Formats: sequence, structure tokens, C-alpha cells
Amino acid sequence: MRAFGLVAVTVALLISACSAPTAPPPGVAETTAAPAASVDPAFVHGTDGGATDELAAAVVTDVQRYWAQAYPETFGSPWRNLDGGFFSVDTAASSGTAPPCASTPQEVEGNAYYCQSVDAIAWDRAALLPVLREHYGDTAVAVVLAHEIGHAVQQRAGLADGEPLRLESMADCYAGSFLRWVSDGRAPHLRTSPQQLDDALRAITVFRDPVGTSGHGTAFDRVTAFQHGFNGGPRGCTDVRESDVAEPTGHDPNSPLTALLDTTAIADHFGEIVTERGGRWVPPARADRCPGARGPVGFCLSPPTVAADPAALARTRDDIGDQAVTTLLASRYALAALTELHQRPTGAALSCLTGAFTAAQPHLSPGDLDEAVQVVLESDAVSRGGGTPMTGFERIAAFSDGVRSGAGGCLT
Repeated sequence: MRAFGLVAVTVALLISACSAPTAPPPGVAETTAAPAASVDPAFVHGTDGGATDELAAAVVTDVQRYWAQAYPETFGSPWRNLDGGFFSVDTAASSGTAPPCASTPQEVEGNAYYCQSVDAIAWDRAALLPVLREHYGDTAVAVVLAHEIGHAVQQRAGLADGEPLRLESMADCYAGSFLRWVSDGRAPHLRTSPQQLDDALRAITVFRDPVGTSGHGTAFDRVTAFQHGFNGGPRGCTDVRESDVAEPTGHDPNSPLTALLDTTAIADHFGEIVTERGGRWVPPARADRCPGARGPVGFCLSPPTVAADPAALARTRDDIGDQAVTTLLASRYALAALTELHQRPTGAALSCLTGAFTAAQPHLSPGDLDEAVQVVLESDAVSRGGGTPMTGFERIAAFSDGVRSGAGGCLT
């Protein structure tokens, strides 16, 4: 049986990126960070001994060290390291030996996977790991390979059968629990930082299911599953689930910017929140700019005004999608609502209320939700005005809380 993991259904995306490398999405820094200590990759089948395989070797060594501790605590039995080993594949070579679960080296191009039949992990060191490192940093490599070993965890725990999306979400969750261990400084060979975690989440949002397909989940499914493991550890990973957003027939094109700038529905949504809690809602004025506001959207207190820069929002629409524009605007009405309710705005509350608004929209598709997730991760405009700056990781966590719990869970 062939079991692929994190990137198996996105081969075309990665092959395209590797044959003609493209820049990361706007705002993504091309950052890499060396492992805290190198690991000799001599135990990896097919290795060239280079830096990429040194990183991969450090990752799989630390992931197995993590599960040696976490597996008995979670499942009540000892952990067993992978019997079939690890395989580094040079898919750019004209010849070579195919790894397990593949008939040729080229079949692995742009992929990493867990081969269940022989209990092995394989990765493409030519067209996958270097691209991840260049665009999203070393932590993205750790997420990919930790996800694949997550499938080995499922196999050992008797959890390998079930709905594919649930299994993939579970593996994302296991990867998140491992990255928390790394983030806490407990890994022997790896280190990460808040910026690198943000970059890794960006990689996860790229390796989502295309609209209308099913395999590994939406960007929202993937990042929330990862954060579930990061925040709660591996015991709760069997409880992860996909979003309840239904996919409509077809995929609507982006709405015109003029339609997106009609914020009546957004104002009505937040007006209901304010009035239900005894406040008096007067919709803020709208302007292209207001004093002190910066970025594509802003909120000015006197008089209450939501600023929306048409040129900047047009770029957001073109780069990410129409829902990204709506999400940015909603965050400013969330700030207006908190002001009317005399609640101290925090970045978490703003991100949470923005998530609650997103989930409440009629006819929301998974593609829409993915666009919202991407802009929340990329832009601090969503949490701006909320005091202490937040990382993208923190904004996504609060946004997800709002999607799950609604506005009531965002307010004090």
C-alpha cells in the first residue's frame, strides 16, 4: 500500500515552482536557518552527503527522538523507529535507483511521502526540499517530514484507516506537536523562531487542496490542525476535523473592487453584534484615507471612519483574491465595534471577530476561506490597533477561534 503525505497531491505545483522558481508570495521573506547541530546523513539511502540531506537527517532524527518520548505517553506502548529507513532521491539525475513505493526516481519529483508497505520515508532532494528551504525556510522542511512520520505514527497506533482528509489533518496535528517541542528548545538538533513558524505556515497554505479537489484539506483545515497539535500536544490529534464549509458548484471569479468596497453587509453584521450587547451602533464613515491610518485599510476614531485605499486593495484582490479584501475591511469594522462596546481592542479579539464574520458569510466556499487565511497570515493589518503586535501564527490561531466559536467567544 502506498501512503503519501503532505505534498503528494500537489506535484504539479511544486514541479512548476522547481522548473522555473518563482518568488514567494508578497511579504514572505526568503529565510533559512541552519540546524542547531548537524547530523551526518550517512544513514539515509541515496544521500549525496550535502547540506539538504544534513537538514533532513537532523529533522528525522529529532522527530523520532520526539516520538520516543511522546508515543508512550500518548498511546501507552513503546515507540519503534522506522524499519524501512529513509531515502533521498535525486530526481534531476538521468538514472538511479527508485525508492520504495516508486517505480522510478522521477516518480518522486516534487514529493515527500511515507511508504506504508515497508515503513519508510522518501523525499526529493532536488526539486522539493531546496525549494522549501529557499522560499519558506528550514522549518518548512521540518513540517513536511514530521507530517510524513505522522503517518508512521498512525500506522503504529492502528489509526491508518479512515477518511483521507481526517488522516491528513491528524498528520498535520502530529507535525504541530513536534514543532512545539522544537520551539520550546527541547530538540537536540533543530531550532525555530516565530518568524520561521510563520514561514512554515505559509508553506502549509500553499500545499492545500486546489478548489474542487479533495486530498489534504483546505488551508484553513491544515493550519488549524497544525496549531491544534502545537497548542495541545498529540493526544488531541485524533479529534481533529475538517471545516464545515461546503464547496459550491464551480468557482466564482473575483468580484469587482467596486462591489467589494460596498461594506453595507459588513457594517450590518457588526452593528448586530453591538446592539445585541446593549451598545449603540452608528456605522463608521467611509473614506479612502483618514488621519493616522496606514496600509490598505485603517480606522480613525474621530470621527469614526473606516479607511480603504482602493489601489492597495486592488493589489490584494489581484494577489490573493476578493475574500482577502473583505477580510481586511471586516477587521476595521471589528475595531469600530469594540470601540462602540467600550472594550479594549486586542489583536486577538480583532482577529477572532474577523474569523467569526468570515464564517457567518452566506455561500462561503473553501476557496474564500483559504483567501481569508492567507491574508490573515500575511498582513498585520487584521490585528492592527490591538496593542502588542502579533505574529501570523497568533493571528491565525485567534481567527480560527472566531470561525469555530462565533463572535460570542471573542468578546469579554
